[in-house]
Amino acid sequence: MIWLTDDKKDLVDLKSSDNISIGTDTTKLVLSALTDYDINIQLVQLPRAKMLMKSMDNLCMSNRVKTKQRLKDNIFSLPVNVFPSLRLYYLADNENIFTDNSLKALLNEQGELKSLAHIFNHYPNAILATTKGRSFGEVLDKQIQQVPSDNILQRAGDGRYQAMMHMLFKGRVDFIIDFPVEIKRELDAYGKPISLASLPMADTPDYVVGHIACSKSDLGEKVVQQVNSRLLALYQQAEFFYAHSRYLAEADLANFAQYYMDVFQSPIPNGVSEAVLAISNE
Repeated sequence: MIWLTDDKKDLVDLKSSDNISIGTDTTKLVLSALTDYDINIQLVQLPRAKMLMKSMDNLCMSNRVKTKQRLKDNIFSLPVNVFPSLRLYYLADNENIFTDNSLKALLNEQGELKSLAHIFNHYPNAILATTKGRSFGEVLDKQIQQVPSDNILQRAGDGRYQAMMHMLFKGRVDFIIDFPVEIKRELDAYGKPISLASLPMADTPDYVVGHIACSKSDLGEKVVQQVNSRLLALYQQAEFFYAHSRYLAEADLANFAQYYMDVFQSPIPNGVSEAVLAISNE
């Protein structure tokens, strides 16, 4: 079984016993149950991963957003992780954006960005950095397609996620879209104080769900069945809850318990500490 990843760090992290991130830790909990397979982890860029998943019958990949397009060529597992929703990030002191009263015009009554198009109508020289081949879900994918190509900088190659964040931190691009947990992790490791601001985006869910996707083949179907069996057991284990909650800011943890029950269709596992649940229930 070939396990594809687009993040070079996974070549080490998926074999490590350390706690790394929501995506890595939940994936490792699943992989630990697939003892019937000789799993070979291989690094591949996302556009090529998409092609390989169509042409080979022994591939799987984790942390995949399920879309109608991907369902044509992949078999998806039950949810393997959940992330508090994507936000649009920018430097709080960026002098090229939001220096007048235009921000109010870009937001709906709930304080959410109406659409990415509104940003670039007001700031035609702003740059949004994205990762080539990455899906943010159908709503945002469609919005990104409507952004003029001159306003998009696409990153590919090893270390692109970290590189993209650092470009924002250094003011080389104006916006990126990412998960709060990933931004927090990179800020903590960056070593310099960075003041970021962010906006929630309209018509997007409160959370994004990741799945394991496998080749649409007899082998892929067999693997997904085993993955699903493992996940149904994991949903009831405190270890799986903590594989998410230990990376969340307290503000996000307040909603996470409800997300957990909604996405995994499971009560909060026995053994989750009362202190964590107290924050979740505030």
